[in-house]
Amino acid sequence: MPSAERLVESLRRDETRASPARGDRFHPLSANALHARGCDGPKVILIIAGTRPECIKLAPIVRALTDHPELSTVLVNSGQHALAVRETLAEFALRSDIELAPLPCLPHLSASHQHLRVELRAVIQRCKPNLVIIQGDTLTAYSGARAAHDTGRALAHVEAGLRTDAILEPFPEEWFRRRIARFAQMHFAPCRSAVENLVAEGVAESAVQHVGNTGIDSLREFLDDPERNQHRARRASATVLVTLHRRGNYDRNASIVCDALIDLAAARPELRMLFPVHPNPQVSATIRRRLGEHPSFDLVEPLPYREFVEHALHAALIISDSGGVQEEAPHLGTPLLVPRCNTERRECLATGFVRLVSVDRTAIVRAALDTLQAPRLRALPIDDDAPFGAGRAALMIVSALETMLLERAYA
Repeated sequence: MPSAERLVESLRRDETRASPARGDRFHPLSANALHARGCDGPKVILIIAGTRPECIKLAPIVRALTDHPELSTVLVNSGQHALAVRETLAEFALRSDIELAPLPCLPHLSASHQHLRVELRAVIQRCKPNLVIIQGDTLTAYSGARAAHDTGRALAHVEAGLRTDAILEPFPEEWFRRRIARFAQMHFAPCRSAVENLVAEGVAESAVQHVGNTGIDSLREFLDDPERNQHRARRASATVLVTLHRRGNYDRNASIVCDALIDLAAARPELRMLFPVHPNPQVSATIRRRLGEHPSFDLVEPLPYREFVEHALHAALIISDSGGVQEEAPHLGTPLLVPRCNTERRECLATGFVRLVSVDRTAIVRAALDTLQAPRLRALPIDDDAPFGAGRAALMIVSALETMLLERAYA
């Protein structure tokens, strides 16, 4: 596998072949620019998803735009994780309008990017949207940003401005986030630190909207569901929920985490380890080889969103390198250990529920045992004081889109 530095250099060379001027990248579109992009007719918003987390965080926006009298949507499945996207959208009673062929197995990240960029560019050219929406820090998000720029279409970035202290950690997510900011005209920031990051990087304040995280919209809907509220107090205190999927935890790091989990199971034999295994063979092969025959572990396929959150709600402990789980855990009241050296969601650390732990066998076991023995904190309410918003991010985003695409276009 090429090193992160070589992959970044390949992607950077590709960008410099057709990069816009810095000012064009970092400032919002003017009314004249909107007219130049064909905003006099019906307003079409093209929304691109390629992974399960993107679906979870874009679904509230798609649903908020449903039956809008002046804004129509085209929902695209990029093919990055085609089946997972189809299944996750179905959980939210949605289906894509356009589904691209599954992403082929290509030799490296930059080749996968070029494939998706070409495919998404063709979709944008065919649909001629007034605006393209991408979410987060995935390969689909970066490729969609490049495709929107290639075709001269306005771009909105949902969950913009999250940053760690190192451009290649985690890779490629951190690099994608920073590069997407250079192509977007609307930046929907999930927290105050994200707003500050974008402004510090030169993004015009008028282009940044602090809306909260749409993932909290989905979580709030789940927690408020009256059909499951009667079960909220019930906990399976002997369950540890584990996920591992980031590139930085492939191979050797995955082995270290597995060894730590085996040690934890030996120290606390009453624990059951529920481990939804990511389909990427670079991480799943190690997990299945090391843990597949161990009696304390239940290795399962990736769980549907609502089922996963239900397990997270009732778990005694979560061990995960997921960003979305960091946002959710404080509102579920479940402690979370994050086997990473840093996080782009620093607000989570301040809640008392989320703790970074180095990818070290002894450190993970010690942190897990300490956490399991500590008194349990009360879950944080989802309200205006919550670090990622009160669960109204999608409505705020739609309001901003109305202003941009409707009011400004005719000013």
